[in-house]
Amino acid sequence: MHGLKPEEKRISRYICVQIIYAYELSSSENNKNYDSIFTKHFHADLENSYGQLSKAQLDYSRMLYLESIKNRDFIDKLIQERLKNWDISRLAIIDRIILRMSASEMFFIDEVPPKVSIAEGVEIAKVFSTKDSSSFVNGILDAIYNEVYIKDNKVSKV
Repeated sequence: MHGLKPEEKRISRYICVQIIYAYELSSSENNKNYDSIFTKHFHADLENSYGQLSKAQLDYSRMLYLESIKNRDFIDKLIQERLKNWDISRLAIIDRIILRMSASEMFFIDEVPPKVSIAEGVEIAKVFSTKDSSSFVNGILDAIYNEVYIKDNKVSKV
């Protein structure tokens, strides 16, 4: 659909994580729109970090952002059900964002196999979170895949 190379798609995910982070921290509804957040806070910095971004990369990042925000309650319920004696609100915000984004990609973006969504979530956790977060993210996403995704008869996406 987007014709992106894996490394280009990963950069789109990096951008998405950062935009969702800004969204989560914003108290104003006016600052919660993807384009508003991107233009106001990130455009120059992201291009300095990742080089010239293609329209396809930005489109993929925007799509992933919108799916993550739109399906937040559904995804949060899946995450919460897999936390043992822990509340989702106590998770580090970046770990919540990575889990939400990766699970949203798994369930709502058909062009990406779910195992790729899991692997990318793990790699993103290595970049943006603590040294232990990648194992945690892997465990939660893998449990969601095995306990929910497969049971929803979406195995053909694998």
